Amino acid sequence: MSLRPPRRFANASDLDPVEKALEYEVLAEKASTLGRLQGKLERALALVSECEGSAEANTERHERLLEEAGEALWYVAIQRDLCGLRVDAAFYRTFQVPKAVINRMGPARRPAPHAANG
Repeated sequence: MSLRPPRRFANASDLDPVEKALEYEVLAEKASTLGRLQGKLERALALVSECEGSAEANTERHERLLEEAGEALWYVAIQRDLCGLRVDAAFYRTFQVPKAVINRMGPARRPAPHAANG
């Protein structure tokens, strides 16, 4: 009986050309998705920063923006993990993620849909 090592330990030359092409496409899509998600995170963080610099700080809108930024951070963390990267202190410093956003990392709370009357 012969055993094959796990795919991540296999040499690239062990893959046939179709597998190599597919692997390349998958990696390219992961990287592209990560770039899009990081862009959304940057925009969400900019909105939070803008709101904090205005008279709207500590309002309902500010809380909603913090939750949206926390959700964007959550998506980035998941995608980075899928790409084999970690979200660590250096990542938070690079993106200048406030503690308030880190504390809200996860799915944003959505208002419950209103029940139909009648």
